[in-house]
Amino acid sequence: MKRPVRLKKGDAVGVVAPAGVVDPEILEKGLGSLKRMGFCPVVAGHVCSRDRYFAGTDEERAGDLQTLFENPEIKGIFCARGGYGANRILSHLNPVIIRKNPKVFVGSSDITLLLLFLVQQCSLVAFHGPMVAGNFGRYPMSRSKSQFRAILSGDRKGKRLTARSARVFRSGTAEGKVTGGCLTLLCRSLGTPWEVKSRNRILLIEDVNEPLYRIDGMLWQLKQAGKFKGVRGIVFGEMVNCLPSGYADGSFKDVLHDVFADSSFPILMNFPSGHGQEMLTLPIGVSAKLDAKAKTLDFENCGVL
Repeated sequence: MKRPVRLKKGDAVGVVAPAGVVDPEILEKGLGSLKRMGFCPVVAGHVCSRDRYFAGTDEERAGDLQTLFENPEIKGIFCARGGYGANRILSHLNPVIIRKNPKVFVGSSDITLLLLFLVQQCSLVAFHGPMVAGNFGRYPMSRSKSQFRAILSGDRKGKRLTARSARVFRSGTAEGKVTGGCLTLLCRSLGTPWEVKSRNRILLIEDVNEPLYRIDGMLWQLKQAGKFKGVRGIVFGEMVNCLPSGYADGSFKDVLHDVFADSSFPILMNFPSGHGQEMLTLPIGVSAKLDAKAKTLDFENCGVL
């Protein structure tokens, strides 16, 4: 795995929209947050474009991303938001160019497929974390911003994550490289060249606004595809608004009892990494130790050089 160079105050960072349409007003608020962190954001050419429900055509979105990777003045790349559409640009990207120009890349939600592409096809550590408009433009995120700056700058304080609000489903410890992201997109990766590789990994799973029966169905799809075989541990995000339709539908814990009845690895729930108002930044492709009882995820390094 290639680790990108750490970011420092004053670095130019590209802002790109690989998926959905971006609200310019919310984007401006997020850009203000980046500036206050000490970065100099450079907005890619088509971030505020629109082609149906995408931020420009597939070629325009892929071209923006490829240009930012090739530009030596740009030290990091932050996604503006998720939405839908990252899957459509992957075949337009050149892994050779990306490998030659490793740099910090941060995104989440629909960007999950792009993270998997960068980690698995380009051997580049990528970061599952807050987005410029989708997160920084909407919420204060004081804790998240502090940890975001720390881990991307190589400050070791940013690599040991403690989540007091998390809940233990199954206690225990586990070690392995971290992978994963949004559950819907993990399922969408199946059968593609960037299908999630979960064996010997700690798997992050989160989602938003999905009724409980759909969460149940997607977890069973991953299980039946063999994606929980050899998993070292699972960290569930906050699963925002992923609720039962009624009391008789049971609870999220009931779903987990069914899906993981024949497994023994540790499982932590309600970890602040997903669609909540706080979102910790995780280096995907970096080894970590999960201690479910202590509610900690401690990475081997920050994912940067």
